[in-house]
Amino acid sequence: MVDPSNEACPDFASEFFRPICEALLPTMENEQQVLDNLIQMWTVEHNQRVDLWNADQREAAMLTAAAEEARLDREREAQRLLEVEVEKERLEVEKKKPKISDFDDDVEVGDVITPRPSQYAILKLKNFEFVELWYFSPEGCKDAAKTSTSTMEDTFGISKVDDILTMWPVAALRQSRNVINDCDLPISDFFRAKNSFLVHIERASWPKKHINALAEFFWHLENHPIRNRRHGHAVMLLYAHRVRRLWHDDLKQGTAFNISRINDNLMNTLNEDVVDQRRDDVLRKASHPSSSAIKKPTDIISFHK
Repeated sequence: MVDPSNEACPDFASEFFRPICEALLPTMENEQQVLDNLIQMWTVEHNQRVDLWNADQREAAMLTAAAEEARLDREREAQRLLEVEVEKERLEVEKKKPKISDFDDDVEVGDVITPRPSQYAILKLKNFEFVELWYFSPEGCKDAAKTSTSTMEDTFGISKVDDILTMWPVAALRQSRNVINDCDLPISDFFRAKNSFLVHIERASWPKKHINALAEFFWHLENHPIRNRRHGHAVMLLYAHRVRRLWHDDLKQGTAFNISRINDNLMNTLNEDVVDQRRDDVLRKASHPSSSAIKKPTDIISFHK
C-alpha cells in the first residue's frame, strides 16, 4: 500500500469525469454543486485512507520497535551470560592462584619460634590420629628437616583427609625410622614436645574441647606426685603413652573417655609394673655379669709377671 497523503484531488471538471457529472446533474441544483459533492466525497474517502495508512504505519513501527527491543534484550542477555561465564572462569583461575595473606605493620616476630614437625606428623594431626610426641621434639624436628631435603619430596602418594583423596609427598606418608615412643623420651624432651604438639593441634583446627582436655592432661601429669617417686618419670611417661594412644583408639569408636581426668589407680598399677621391671632388670644383670667384669686367665698371668 502506497502512502495516500500526497495524493491530489482529481479534476472532476475534466472531460474524464463529465459522464459522472452529467449522471449526477439531474439530482443537483447545478453543475457546481455536482463538482462540490464529488470533491467532498473524495476528500472524506481520502482522509479515511490516510488515517488507515497512519494507523498501519504506527502499528508497524510499534511491531518493529518491539522486535528491535526483543533483539536488544537477547543481545543483552547473551552478553550478560557471557560476562557471567567469563567472571566464573576468572574466579576459578583466581582460586587456583597462590594466595598470600596480609601482615600487620606494627607486629614483630615473637621471642620463640615453634619447631616445624614432619609432614607425616602434620598429616596425622589433620586426620585427628595418634602421633608420637617425638615428632614435635627438637630431635624429631631436626629429623624432619633432614627428610624434607631428600628425594622423597618429589614423589607423591595418596592420602584421605576429611573424606577427600589428597596428593601428598611420600615423606608425609612414611613414619620416621628414628621415631621414639613417648614412654622412652627423655623427660625434658617430653615436656618440650607436648608444648609444640599443643600449638600444632590448634593450627590443625582440632576442636577446642579436645585441645583443652589434652592441655589439662599434660598439666596434671607434669604436676602429679608420682614424679617424686624413684621411678616417677618413667611411670608418668608410660601412663602418658598408653592413655593417649587408647584415647585416640576410643575416639575412632565413639567411646572416648575424658583424658584430662587422671586415674590414680592406673598410675599406681603402672608404677608397680615399672618397679617390677626395674627389679627384674637388676636381677638379670646380677645373674649374667658382663664379660668385662670376668678376668681372663691371661689377665691373671700378666698381673703376676
